[in-house]
Amino acid sequence: MKIDVKTTKTRVITDFKGIGVHELIVLGKYNYNRVENNLEDHVHNDMIEICYYDKGSQWFAVNHNRYLVRGGDIFIHFPGEVHGSGGFPEAKGCLYWFIIKANKSKRHQGDHENIGYLVNELVNLKRRHFRGGFVLKKMLEDVFNAIKAKGETQQIKKIRIALLTQLFLLKIMEYANKKSNDTDNERLQKVYHLIDSRLTEYITIADLAKEANLSQSRFKNWFKELSGFTPVDYVQRKRVDYAIQKLKESPSTSIKDLAYELNFSSQQYFSTVVKKFTGKSPGELRS
Repeated sequence: MKIDVKTTKTRVITDFKGIGVHELIVLGKYNYNRVENNLEDHVHNDMIEICYYDKGSQWFAVNHNRYLVRGGDIFIHFPGEVHGSGGFPEAKGCLYWFIIKANKSKRHQGDHENIGYLVNELVNLKRRHFRGGFVLKKMLEDVFNAIKAKGETQQIKKIRIALLTQLFLLKIMEYANKKSNDTDNERLQKVYHLIDSRLTEYITIADLAKEANLSQSRFKNWFKELSGFTPVDYVQRKRVDYAIQKLKESPSTSIKDLAYELNFSSQQYFSTVVKKFTGKSPGELRS
């Protein structure tokens, strides 16, 4: 599978050929308002692919192991690994990916060799999936903007892009080495458990905030920062997961009854939400 370099209405991809920073291959992002096709299994030999998921959630599969990546997460595909979406569609959300050479023997000399050094340090850390921060979005947008910048020489552009990439890689390493906050993780797990236990009940932001011992306004920001979702979006996704499981286990289940069981205001709204997250109507999920 060749590296995709085609820009569309929902995908922006930059091919670094001609820029002069030899380690850099591709920087891309997509912003989907609906689910798209599956990402087929493929391999990047002698390259690392650093993914930053800005919002939403996405299943990745690497060497037949599945990982659920959420907004604010960093996910790394190391050189030579078979990876794709594991049969799942590319979900509604926003994802950035940066593909960089990781072959020591072909590293170019000069200032840009720092990129190769940082990539190899990152490979040696062997951390695949960890929390990042929303500053990464700005850093990647800065690279996009540097590529498009007018009025400067090619050499200045090359230096700027190389420096911005190094800053990005240093920030990735900082997050990779960061220890998690156990207290926040424990509180988040309690909130997850409360949601799972009340999917068929009416649940409010006040209920969730109380479980985390936070004010409602603080809770919304805290939950988004840790989970990558707004509380409402997360609850909807979990209810859709519940609906999928129930329809597969009991295909004769009434869609109207299931919609009301999960506290949707109407069957039509339920169907709209299901299709937004899965690309299929509830009826198509029965088998």
